Amino acid sequence: MGKIVFKVLKIAVVILLVGGLLFIGNFLNRLGPLPTGYVAHSFCSNLFVSKRNYHDINSQDITALQRRLTSTQVNGNRVVSSFGFWPIGYTSISVYRPGLGCGQLAGETMAALEGPTSLQRDIPREQPAELEWPKLVRAPEGVNTKALKLAMDQAFADIAEDYEDRQNTRALIIFHKGQLIAEQYGEGFTPHTPLNSWSMTKSATSALIGILVKQGKINLQDKAQITGWDGADDLRSKVTIEHLLQMTSGLKFNEGYESDPISDVQLMLMNSRDLPAYAAKFPVTAEPGTRWSYQTASPVLLGRIIRDSFDSDEQYYHFPQRALFNKLGMRNAYYQADGAGTYVGGAFLYATARDWARFGLLYLNDGIVNGERILPEGWVEYSHTPTDASMKARAYGAQFWLNDKSANPWMPSIPEDAYAAQGHYGQAVIIIPSRELVVVRMGQTYNGSAWNMELFLSETLAALPE
Repeated sequence: MGKIVFKVLKIAVVILLVGGLLFIGNFLNRLGPLPTGYVAHSFCSNLFVSKRNYHDINSQDITALQRRLTSTQVNGNRVVSSFGFWPIGYTSISVYRPGLGCGQLAGETMAALEGPTSLQRDIPREQPAELEWPKLVRAPEGVNTKALKLAMDQAFADIAEDYEDRQNTRALIIFHKGQLIAEQYGEGFTPHTPLNSWSMTKSATSALIGILVKQGKINLQDKAQITGWDGADDLRSKVTIEHLLQMTSGLKFNEGYESDPISDVQLMLMNSRDLPAYAAKFPVTAEPGTRWSYQTASPVLLGRIIRDSFDSDEQYYHFPQRALFNKLGMRNAYYQADGAGTYVGGAFLYATARDWARFGLLYLNDGIVNGERILPEGWVEYSHTPTDASMKARAYGAQFWLNDKSANPWMPSIPEDAYAAQGHYGQAVIIIPSRELVVVRMGQTYNGSAWNMELFLSETLAALPE
């Protein structure tokens, strides 16, 4: 009897060990694409788009944990990042295509890339004088320049020993009443360094949607024509373009970054060749328009809708540059396309701080640049009008964060009419119409508590005349 029990126990132990190993292996294989995908894409984008050197990227844009977990190689226009050990492991590949940026292959072969291998960006050789970068006004009327300089200096001050605990401000620009009153860059960064805008990309995608509305190519009330969303009993068939724009589609999509080691947004951005196809597979679990949920899947799907609104890919690929960036003088702005050739509507737009300042001024000036209406009349107001569904959490408009104090304002001490494009690691374009103010901040703030945007804005506003 004892021998039988012993055998049963041995079998049970073996089953538990095998099961445990399978579980761990599956977890690591799911986890692996996240550090490798992030590292591959970061190196690729910063090397080839931002033109930064390998050492700076490795020490500043890759965390210590990511460096320990991954092995990375640069082979021509490819960055290959690997994780794990035999038989458990994962490799991500990010490929640079001139004019289209870096696309993920997620362990696939080069043959998996779709779309053109390069694009000649349609940037005018000469910029109109009206779009030339203005001179810094060193003594603007009514501005407490000492207080403003102190606020700027504090924004770049870093005393923490660990890089990942510092503010890591890379660029700050302030426009007040149409004047450039402050501009400063961190060590190694210049006015001409394109940086990852992360989710500020969403606000640029909203602008592109607005332009297509103005051109009559898109109606916000039209159903989102996404492949597979046409089932009679499928709530996704009720989702409109506006629902995606306002993030009220009801998609069941996990946006967690730090809160979930294997979240939907990370798997989509870091381990998907075709991002819209990945986003499209999620169900809608609430009646569209009734529930607000912040999710990168929505602007990613909008990116596909933008592509489908053109008769040819040639027109599509030149659209952001010709219709928006060139009009504003955003000469370094750079949408990146995924491995399937679709511009990523929710992230990975690389642009300089000056580019983003021009974007902020577009919105401060009601969508008009040099007398030309770029955005349709009323679009700016629409963009920062909160939806009823979002007011239960954080007031949100059409891909812009709002400071509406009847909801849960993100900066209670800042004027209520403030609204913003915001991105991961502390990227922000803050627009405050009542103070005629545009503030751009770009950085790499790993520790969210290290950078206090509200404090900086409060100090800035205190230095300005009412």
